[in-house]
Amino acid sequence: MFHDNAALDLTHTEVITLVQTEFLPEKDIPDDRSLREDYEKLRITYELQRDIGSEINIELVLDRILDRTFEFLNYDSGVILLVNKDSKLKPRTYRHLDPDHKLILSSTLIRYVVKEKKGVMSSDVLSDDRFNVAKSIMISGIRSSIAVPILHREEILGVIVVQSSQRVNAFGKKDLHLLMNIANHTAQYIKNSLLHEELMLSFESAIQTFSAMVDARHPLTAGHSERVAGISVMIAKEMGLDSERIEALRLAALLHDIGKIGIPDKLLLKKGPLDSRERDEMNSHPAKTRSILENFHFPKFLRRVPKIASLHHERVDGKGYPEGVAGDKLPLGAKIMAVADVFDALISPRDYPKYDAQGNAVKSDRMSMSSALSVLVKESGRHFDAEVVKAFTRCLTKAAVHSRGRHLGSEEADDLDKP
Repeated sequence: MFHDNAALDLTHTEVITLVQTEFLPEKDIPDDRSLREDYEKLRITYELQRDIGSEINIELVLDRILDRTFEFLNYDSGVILLVNKDSKLKPRTYRHLDPDHKLILSSTLIRYVVKEKKGVMSSDVLSDDRFNVAKSIMISGIRSSIAVPILHREEILGVIVVQSSQRVNAFGKKDLHLLMNIANHTAQYIKNSLLHEELMLSFESAIQTFSAMVDARHPLTAGHSERVAGISVMIAKEMGLDSERIEALRLAALLHDIGKIGIPDKLLLKKGPLDSRERDEMNSHPAKTRSILENFHFPKFLRRVPKIASLHHERVDGKGYPEGVAGDKLPLGAKIMAVADVFDALISPRDYPKYDAQGNAVKSDRMSMSSALSVLVKESGRHFDAEVVKAFTRCLTKAAVHSRGRHLGSEEADDLDKP
């Protein structure tokens, strides 16, 4: 991709450090066409900067930059490189008119932009003797180029490069300044994105710790919340939920039993059946879950996590707990989690009796997967939402793979393939 013999001729370049205006006052513009062209460039740049500020997915932002700048720069190829965790520049998005074209860049040009922290425009690459002997330039047929640093204060975050092989003087000073301006906005976005990513990693780490801490209180529930989260996500994807709803469901599933922190060990670890008073106290853990999670500061799209997490023991017929919510009043996320939660409990070792779809006591401390599925199907429309059970059935093999190696042996996981 990079070629070290690609030399940079500053005789044929415009180099800028700061964004300076190259847009003339209205009275000095020679004709209407120039005015319209300048307006269009500014309009696209403004819209792009607005889009950068409203998008949280960095890959979409980078793709958007190349798509929109192409509208007024008309380049053949464009690439955005970002500094990775190893402090090396790596391409993150690339565009070329020919989809089969391989990316070729001048490492000399990239090094110069990074070292000098300046934007560079070359109006006629092939007219320069040093460029003429550069193999990479000859191969790619580049005639004009712009390279600008993505710079936050004095820190290089990346480089934007656009190139044209069709014509000399493909770009002007205004294009260089606009691309520098876009790069500056991109730099601020990237810093914000990296900060957001660090915060989310810390948040995720805390969630995982809470989840594991709760499950670890009982030797038979280790990993339960993680498995419920994984199965819930599979079902949600099968049902076509969007990414934000899936993420809310995943976190709710990881935290659905956090209310058990408030249940005494002597009750939580008791073997055998619970008496009515003990059952009432155990059944209070979903309400405790909601009370605890409502003290978390969730982002806006995750605000429903406490409610969803607290409803995993509800039933579609209204006979669940703690609220007795039924039918359409029960959030879809809670319906999905109910299926995942019960399925994992049935196929996992437990110290309480289990019964198959015919009501017969299961001799083992856990059910086979096909038997567990039969229970879900039988309770479809009463305990469980029918559409959720159907979706779960369709992704049953994935659930087996998810369980394999976690708390089941490969033979037990393969049971899913034997309905």
